[in-house]
Amino acid sequence: MTNLKNVLSVGLAAATLVVFLTVTISGGALRAGLAPWPGIGAIVLATLAFVVSWKHRSFLVAGLLAASGVTGIIAGVINTQYFAVIVFPGPILGVIIGLGILGLGVAKGMGTANATLIATR
Repeated sequence: MTNLKNVLSVGLAAATLVVFLTVTISGGALRAGLAPWPGIGAIVLATLAFVVSWKHRSFLVAGLLAASGVTGIIAGVINTQYFAVIVFPGPILGVIIGLGILGLGVAKGMGTANATLIATR
């Protein structure tokens, strides 16, 4: 039987990745006229995925969150022309948001690995 919280957290983490990929493919939130809403949505989705999966071990949630964070960082770095032009608010927010979401993914992965190690002893 599948755990409903695990399914929900995987769905929220996947939605975070989809939001970042959609914004990246469309050329950035500023060019699409959506700023700052995709960033706020990604933060909310990633935080919810992390909180819902709090007591559940899931490398999938950790991987999706980390992939979302890396996608945000890469898109932000490219849009700032490799940090040649830093305008605030602007594409640098993608880097900042990406670092936060990557941190959630790393924290989830470390917690899952630690819990898995303890369970196997």
